[in-house]
Amino acid sequence: MKFEIKDKKKCDQFIYIFNHLKHFTDKLCLNVSPEQLYIQGMDTNHVCIYELFLKNNWFDVWEVSENKTYGIFLPIFNKILHICSDKQTIIISNEYDETLNINFSSEEKGEFNKFFDMPLMDIDVDVLSIPDQEYDVDIEMESKKFKSLIDELVNFNDVLSIVCSEEEILLESKSEEGNMKAIINTDDIELLAVVEDKTLQASFGIKYISQMCQFYKLSTNCAIHITENIPLLFKYDMEEDCLMRFYLAPKMD
Repeated sequence: MKFEIKDKKKCDQFIYIFNHLKHFTDKLCLNVSPEQLYIQGMDTNHVCIYELFLKNNWFDVWEVSENKTYGIFLPIFNKILHICSDKQTIIISNEYDETLNINFSSEEKGEFNKFFDMPLMDIDVDVLSIPDQEYDVDIEMESKKFKSLIDELVNFNDVLSIVCSEEEILLESKSEEGNMKAIINTDDIELLAVVEDKTLQASFGIKYISQMCQFYKLSTNCAIHITENIPLLFKYDMEEDCLMRFYLAPKMD
């Protein structure tokens, strides 16, 4: 197994993704196949599932002949990735069963090639099969703007209330110390599709939504899909048909 990322923007994205996954877990599995790199995991409270799909054409080099899983300790992996400079290529391979080999290389003068051997972990995790779902509300809006709203709302409570109608979206966070409401009109977003004559009300842990918003640089827009009493789907569509998505269980009364 071997893959390389030469493009600076994609190197930054790769480092950025793993840096923010630390908010959900400290151990994860890199599932590689001839088609893609796939990651699935769940936070320690079993409230949120995250998935990453990086297709083989996203990489500059992708040499994978069989399906394999590599368990990694995320704090060490991130520590290594942060050593990579802007002018270096990320090369990840597996020469021996017990280690993941990470190499940062460059032909630039003054850049030093760096090599790391990282012990692999035996992580016993089943990949969950998540069925496709039709949702009552589909929202698409600018990732940065949604993050900005959540950064403000998170200051008032640990629960985010969402009310959606065909005309607008109401986000509310309230506590004894005060409350904040934000109204999003249809003119201010890319898409708001609601089942006809329906007003949806749902509540979610705002800490988790805030953590999902930390990935906002992956895509100009984020997509949010909601139906009452089932997990919310939060999604970033990336280049080359790649995808980062989250499923968040609702707060139940």
